[in-house]
Amino acid sequence: MTTPQSLEQTPSPPESAPQPSRPDLISMLALAVSVFALAVGAWQTRLMQSQARASVWPYLAIGYTYTSDVDTNGFIWTIDNNGVGPARVQSVAVGLDGKPMRNWEEMIAALGMHERPSTATTSFAGAVIPPNTNRETTVVALRVHGRELATLFKDAIPRFTMDICYCSVYDDCWVAHWQRWQVEAVDRCPAESVPFEQ
Repeated sequence: MTTPQSLEQTPSPPESAPQPSRPDLISMLALAVSVFALAVGAWQTRLMQSQARASVWPYLAIGYTYTSDVDTNGFIWTIDNNGVGPARVQSVAVGLDGKPMRNWEEMIAALGMHERPSTATTSFAGAVIPPNTNRETTVVALRVHGRELATLFKDAIPRFTMDICYCSVYDDCWVAHWQRWQVEAVDRCPAESVPFEQ
């Protein structure tokens, strides 16, 4: 008599995960390409904005010229825009020995010259200084005639300060300092506590 043999149950293979269909793959690929194109577009826009800002970047430098053996133009206080875009001057502060000066007359008196000297000045607060790209656009802030006063100014060079805050057409702002060739980037131009009136 034969005995029925028990049949062993063999485990069925696990069901495999459904494979994405070809249309699903194409959709995912299209989404990835769109995200990449959006990122590239944003990067290009930012790059173009940076290039536009750089193409109108103003750079003010404050300096002087001195000639000891002449009676006119012995000392000339100059401001140059060595950048490639216009500089919109927002505020000007001038000092001597750390004390703010209100105007050139006050500066000259503080240097010890009490008689009225022969000078010529240029007002540039609120002005737009064009770049020196193709023409001479130096602003002569102060022109001193007379050897004695010119020598006083020359000897006092380390005692002077001048800060000019200016902005580009994109409202990026900097401060140029007397006898410093690096400008300082600022968020905005502050109002000077003692504004200089040329």
